[in-house]
Parts: sequence; C-alpha cells; structure tokens
Amino acid sequence: MRKLNLLLTNIAAMRRVLWVSLGTALMSVAMIGCASTPPRALTEQLAKTDASIEQARQSGAASGGLPELQTATDKRARAQEEIEQHHYDIAMHLAQQAQLDAQYASRKSQADKAISSAAELQRSNEALRVEAERKAIPSDSSAPTSTD
Repeated sequence: MRKLNLLLTNIAAMRRVLWVSLGTALMSVAMIGCASTPPRALTEQLAKTDASIEQARQSGAASGGLPELQTATDKRARAQEEIEQHHYDIAMHLAQQAQLDAQYASRKSQADKAISSAAELQRSNEALRVEAERKAIPSDSSAPTSTD
C-alpha cells in the first residue's frame, strides 16, 4: 500500500510539473505574439504616412521629379524593415520623417504650380499690354490733319 501511495504522489507531482511547463510554454507563445505586433500608435502613424505619400503623388510631386517624395518613399520602406526587425521606436521615427517629407513634397509641388501659373499670367498680361499699346498709337497715315 505504501508503494501505491508513493506512486500516486509521484504521479500528482508529475502532473503539476506538466501543467506548470505547459502554462509557461503558453505564456511564452503569447508574449512572443504580443511582441511581434507593432504598437497601435505605429500602425496609425504608418497609415498617416501612406496617406501623405499618396497625397503628394496626386499633387504632382512624382511627375515633377521632386526628390523629397522619393526620400519619403525610401524612409517609409526603411520603417517597414525596422518593423520586421521589431525595432518599433526606429520605425516610428522613420515613419514620422517620411510623413513630413511627403507633406513637404506636396506643398513644394503646389508652390511650383502656383509659380508657373503666376509666370504664365504675367506673360499673358504683358502680351495684352503690348497689344493695347499698339492699338492705342495711331499710325502716321491715319493721323488727323489740321487745316488752320
């Protein structure tokens, strides 16, 4: 009977060790899963960055060949690489920089278009002024003659 009690005690102890080991393994898996998920703030920042890059493209920054848009795109790609390495602080910093670069590219593209439009308007005004002056000055043959 004593052997049976000893055997049952050993089985109970083995069950406890098994449950503790299983619990530890599950907690480790859960912690790894949480650690591999980027923080919510980073996910939101990446969405803002992507929207800014798209806005810059739509504003014509890509067709204007602005290096700021390429810089923003490169930093966004580097941020993704850092996320894959679980370097979330670095990824956040790069994503913020990329957003600012994209916003700058967008504003610069808009400013370049405004300057171009202003220059075109100035050329048009000058042409109209020249035309008005030409019509305002009568030619010698059509000048009225006075007979005093």
